[in-house]
Amino acid sequence: MTVLKFNYCDAKGHVSQRTLIQWTEKTTHIQGRMEEDIFPKTYRKDRVVEYLEGQELLLNDAAPPAPKPKAKPSPLDIATAAATARPDPKPTADGQNQIIFTGFNASLREDLEQKALDFGLRVMKTTGKTLTFLCYGDNAGPAKVERALAAGAFIIDSEQFLSMIQTGELP
Repeated sequence: MTVLKFNYCDAKGHVSQRTLIQWTEKTTHIQGRMEEDIFPKTYRKDRVVEYLEGQELLLNDAAPPAPKPKAKPSPLDIATAAATARPDPKPTADGQNQIIFTGFNASLREDLEQKALDFGLRVMKTTGKTLTFLCYGDNAGPAKVERALAAGAFIIDSEQFLSMIQTGELP
């Protein structure tokens, strides 16, 4: 069993001794499991204060690079990429346009929903095949935006929505 023992300074500045019994190394971090752990933990190499045992087993700069996290696409990026392949929205039985608001805090969403109702739109809570508009805020999830695009909905932000209800023109 290859043991790696080191003193580690965590994000709060506390130094403690770690003894990993199973571990792997990347250029910027070490991931491993101590005897009492069920799941492995990740340790940043730049926070290791001192290696006590097993440092000769480290690859250091020869270790494979750390994986790069995938950037979460913004709703605007998703809408822009899919704009050319977007189908037309399906009309509702009564001809009333539908809108959904996503990614807003509760009070702002309620205000926007009331403005949509006053404008004559039907406010929805989930995306559907007859959705006409999806209005997104800063915390909108990409999955809901993608479902709205698949339904043929127009993806707009709050400024475009407010402009639409003031002028009656689609942005």
